Amino acid sequence: MATSPAFISTPRIGRVSLSTANTATDGTGTIADLMVGASAGTRILSVNVQGTATTAAALVNLFLYDGTNYDLFDQITISATTGSDTTKGYRLVTAYTDLVLPSATWKLGATITMAPTSGTVRVHAFGGDLT
Repeated sequence: MATSPAFISTPRIGRVSLSTANTATDGTGTIADLMVGASAGTRILSVNVQGTATTAAALVNLFLYDGTNYDLFDQITISATTGSDTTKGYRLVTAYTDLVLPSATWKLGATITMAPTSGTVRVHAFGGDLT
């Protein structure tokens, strides 16, 4: 057990572009790696979902991988939005106080349940490695 608290020492940003649907919530199908943990652990502070053009109503599913299995951690709702040169695309930021990848075998993955009508949905994870 640690005798002193762990703090973020190295900032990290993970990102993926999602354009292929995967409706499974049981950890099967193609899951994009959003962020891989570091040996001392990685804390994720927030996840940003940004549509680049026209998004369909869908869910972004976030999965935790422990080195063996993917487990559903959270679901982020995407609204149908038509982005253009004059209209902002869909965007949502979700903050987390309890999301930690405890070692280098853990990772955070993402899927989308409906493919965007055009463009992609970009997902970013913001956080950092612990010391």
